[in-house]
Amino acid sequence: MNIFDEIQHRLASKTRIRALFKDVHIEDIERIISRLEGILEEKKDAVAADEAKRQAKQENIDEVRRLLAERGLSLDDLDPAEEAAPKKRRNVQKFTFQYETNSGDTVTWHGSTTGRLPKDFQTYLDRTGKKRLDCVIED
Repeated sequence: MNIFDEIQHRLASKTRIRALFKDVHIEDIERIISRLEGILEEKKDAVAADEAKRQAKQENIDEVRRLLAERGLSLDDLDPAEEAAPKKRRNVQKFTFQYETNSGDTVTWHGSTTGRLPKDFQTYLDRTGKKRLDCVIED
């Protein structure tokens, strides 16, 4: 149980509060209560401000929707370029690579110049200091 849960547990019951403050002076309890009331007011003000922001935003949204409806438009009409342009596909060029394993076997592998490599190929590149394109063979 974290400290917040512990405090909330203690303050949730009048009996527990009484036991918690049984040896505390009245002035100290009044000071604690006044601080808690101040925190409560701050919290209420913050919630009211958030609600006012949300309400103003909703009114603006309703106004924009009303204006669009008056003019016979929809949200899709605002950006026609997006629907006309098809998604661009990545054009990844594939190559055939040739490399040697640690045991001396020559291996060919078909793949691209990006992405993960076979473990043997990565070991070969690390060992020789070559780049992927240095290992491309012409088909």
